[in-house]
Amino acid sequence: MYIEENVPLAPLTTFNIGGPARFFVRVQSLDDLREAIDFAKEKKLKVLALGGGSNTLADDVGFPGLVLKMDMLGVELIAGDGDSSILVAGAGESWDAVVARAIARGLWGIENLSGIPGTVGAAPVQNIGAYGAEAKDALVWVEAFHIQTGRITRFEKSECKFSYRMSLFKKNPGIYFITRVAFLLHRKGTPNISYRDLSEFFTGNAAPTLQEIRDAILSIRARKFPDLSKEGTAGSFFLNPIVSAEKAMQLRERFPDLPSYPAETGAKVSLAWLLDHALHVRGMRIGGARLFEKQPLIIVADRGTSSCDVYALADSVIEKMRDVLNIKVETEVQKVF
Repeated sequence: MYIEENVPLAPLTTFNIGGPARFFVRVQSLDDLREAIDFAKEKKLKVLALGGGSNTLADDVGFPGLVLKMDMLGVELIAGDGDSSILVAGAGESWDAVVARAIARGLWGIENLSGIPGTVGAAPVQNIGAYGAEAKDALVWVEAFHIQTGRITRFEKSECKFSYRMSLFKKNPGIYFITRVAFLLHRKGTPNISYRDLSEFFTGNAAPTLQEIRDAILSIRARKFPDLSKEGTAGSFFLNPIVSAEKAMQLRERFPDLPSYPAETGAKVSLAWLLDHALHVRGMRIGGARLFEKQPLIIVADRGTSSCDVYALADSVIEKMRDVLNIKVETEVQKVF
């Protein structure tokens, strides 16, 4: 294990924003992880796990502790009962590469999560989701390293406390470092194309193949997502708000076309729709940061943009939603400072 000093974080995130990490190490094994944590304890440093940097906004001043770049690799396919298989992947594996691998093997279960950037280890933390599916739908277990005890614990799905973009690991930052994740996949599956974009794409085709679903999702995402070669982003910056049933009814009376979906405590409403049709802030800019013209949930940043500009724009959106619509909006992106 080699510990580096003053490593710029900007090139390690898709926002391409951020100052240096005081200490930085690439973790490729459990031994690396244990050694890195011992170093952090000895130096009394804050510790941050970094995957693909696709859901991260690093502050311009950098991070004063130790950043662990989780590069633990390995993919294993274990035959299960009947037509099922369990896919086990290391935390540092590319999420989308794992999805593509499952599809190439003819395995159903995570195809709707195609095209999501980042690593496997980040998937359960955020309970990533898209196009009517979430990571928890196929997840079997998560193995994680406990920073205080140094032990590896396997968490079954029921123990991970999953909800909308939330998990046990996100609720307890800096305590667990995910090392491996397992997913239950099947050779026989039913296409999940109920999400509006997909149902419209597959009009007249009720039984698309795995590859057709992946191709459709990649095509739809490409139309909505910025070109990372030209500007930075972390994808959707905000969570769709979950409101009470009463509030949802009030919103639908005021905005009949507002998309909404059932949630555990009411309804999840489309923030993108509200930003566009109720607040009319699509394309709103502060400094080098703006709400993306094709999808206002996304904040994009010009090259050289300050993290302060992104924070200011996000705060402005949150304030407008509170003051105009009395809706609380939360951010999805992890802030590093």
